[in-house]
Amino acid sequence: MLQYLINCTAIWLLSLIIFDVFLRGESYHAYNRLYLVSTFLLGVFIPLFSWDSGSAIYTSRISRPVLGVIAAKQTVVTSVVGDGSPLDVIQTAIIYIYFIGVIISLTLMALEAVKIVRLYHLGSKFREGPCVIIETGKDHGPFSLFNCVFVSARQNYSDEEWGIVLAHEQLHGLMFHFIDVLFFQLARIVFWFHPLVYLYQRKMLLLHEYQADRVCGARPKFYGQFLVEQALLQSAPTLSHSFNRSPIKNRIVMLTRKSSAASKLKMLLFAPLALVCLVCFSKDGFSQQFRKVKNTYTGSGNQIAMTPQSAPDTFVVTDPVTGAQTMQVTSVDPKPKTLNGQRIVDVDTITVRPLFKSKDFTFRNYLKAGILDALATLPDGSYNLNIGYIVLDSKGKVAYYEFSGISRYKFSHNDKVPIPEDLKKQVDKKIEQVLADIKAQPAQLNGKNVPVIFLDDKVRNSVEVKDHKVTNWP
Repeated sequence: MLQYLINCTAIWLLSLIIFDVFLRGESYHAYNRLYLVSTFLLGVFIPLFSWDSGSAIYTSRISRPVLGVIAAKQTVVTSVVGDGSPLDVIQTAIIYIYFIGVIISLTLMALEAVKIVRLYHLGSKFREGPCVIIETGKDHGPFSLFNCVFVSARQNYSDEEWGIVLAHEQLHGLMFHFIDVLFFQLARIVFWFHPLVYLYQRKMLLLHEYQADRVCGARPKFYGQFLVEQALLQSAPTLSHSFNRSPIKNRIVMLTRKSSAASKLKMLLFAPLALVCLVCFSKDGFSQQFRKVKNTYTGSGNQIAMTPQSAPDTFVVTDPVTGAQTMQVTSVDPKPKTLNGQRIVDVDTITVRPLFKSKDFTFRNYLKAGILDALATLPDGSYNLNIGYIVLDSKGKVAYYEFSGISRYKFSHNDKVPIPEDLKKQVDKKIEQVLADIKAQPAQLNGKNVPVIFLDDKVRNSVEVKDHKVTNWP
């Protein structure tokens, strides 16, 4: 979520800078209106977009000398870490604060709506043309909502001023400005904490007034004086179009502004802007390249939080040939704990296991079908695949895996003979591709799709290759 907000902010900030530098002072208001809506939506959706369907976080960190001991210790680590860590508490607090802000924003919007409804019901009404005029008796500037125009009193305006007010407010309705108003009101509820949303809204409201100010016709001086007079009155509810809400100076300057034909070339800026945002700020963009900070991996639109590294421990290893016993020192590697803030469930504790697109729906057969031909290109001998933890998200797509490359089996007769480098790279690349492209039927816990982690020990055992055929697959 943090990466999403960073990318979203970057898109909005870049778009607003371009708008202020190149477009704000131009008179093609319809295009500027479309630009603001479009770039705002770019900021909402591009950080969610992935143009590389096979992307995943992976590391080469695998150091489990005795899998049986490590597997036993993983249970201890999981039980010790639990779900009540300070990080979990902070995340829960942030969620509560966010929804409290949403509720407050909804409440404020509802109060604005109630205010308008009260003015409508308590005011004196009469119809003039397509508009319903509501005289509220309150000291405020004219404002409108749909085909309703709210004024303090009709008698406060001369016939010429009244014509301006009606024409101005009717133009808001004809250009469907209320759609933009409602859109940014809803955006303020969802992104109530984000200052750029409020900046977008202010710029859009000013554009609405620029468009409606076209009713001044050939009398910009008189119209400007009228705007100054109305600016002294109280403004309107935020859900409506207010005659005097926007900066009066900017509106007066824009009354006589005419953009040159050459300046319309600035409209072409949107295309490279959208391309830059897509390349840099999507899930697979440059801003989301794989990185690690403390116990958290971030990349490809995902964030994996790991359990802490355990303290070193000792265990006894018995040589299967001589029977001699030696003491080894090891520690439990960090294990994926949460995916984008959601707890990752162990495969042994879920109610429905993930089903892979293989003959018997197991990961081992899925992997075998994908890399058998690549393994067959290796010289004769025994090999380890060195695949560690794999995490599938709640959609059954791989979000994280560990792979340190294929290697000679340690106890084989030719374990000291290196694999040809070009061949090793070729096989490793194929294994990485198969792992990154995993798509399975999602795992479920109590009827709900959940992220799941599994460690298939058998894929780390040796596979035999002889005469360019895999003769032993555990």
